[in-house]
Amino acid sequence: MDLFIISLLIISCLNIYSCGSSPDLPGNIKKCALADEKCLMDSMNYVIKNFATTGIKELGLAKLDPLNIKKFSLGKNPNSPVSVDLSFNNAELLGLHEARVRRITSFTSDLSRPVVFDMVSPKITLKGPYSIEGKVLILPIVGKGKAEIILENCKVSAVAKFVPVSKGPQETYAKATELKMKLEPSRVSYKLENLFNGQKDLSDNLHILINENWREVFNELQADISGGMSLIFKSVLNKALSKYPLEQLFLDL
Repeated sequence: MDLFIISLLIISCLNIYSCGSSPDLPGNIKKCALADEKCLMDSMNYVIKNFATTGIKELGLAKLDPLNIKKFSLGKNPNSPVSVDLSFNNAELLGLHEARVRRITSFTSDLSRPVVFDMVSPKITLKGPYSIEGKVLILPIVGKGKAEIILENCKVSAVAKFVPVSKGPQETYAKATELKMKLEPSRVSYKLENLFNGQKDLSDNLHILINENWREVFNELQADISGGMSLIFKSVLNKALSKYPLEQLFLDL
């Protein structure tokens, strides 16, 4: 679920580089040199803190908190103790404005080296209409309604790979070819309305099971969640990257 965060970071990072010191764009936003990791980290954190909830229209950066997710689905895995068909439609992701980058590796002029991000978010919430059917640990599960999933103190590690795409002199754009991430929350809590067609006893028992065993449930779903969100945010990222050539994004190109 936090994988969308990585795209936020990269989009924010690359968008701010295009600003330079132009008086026509938001103040205190500057370009960074390719190898200046502290500048990159500080600039990304500045954008997240100040513009995640509003966006930056001049830069084409949409509001990212809350972030609308039109569709997100997980399929059953018959070899897993958590095997569910789970889907969200028109859900919202909240809490990205509190995320903070702790480390970012530098870029290379030819984009040949993967860029690694480490960050932490105090609280990320995914909420919206859901449907689910399958089994969780020892119990069957079925439901349709509204859901809220909260990841607390979530550490996120991600690796992004890029290739240059030339469109002419001084017009070299970056394209993300791969985005992988790992999530490590300190706790996950689940609230699913209208389980078992509103049968309270069955719903209460299932909530006790999944919240007491949150780590086992999350670990079983983590690979599918990360993979699905990676695809979503690679697409979002590439739309942002198509806006500015690299020559406008960095001081030393």
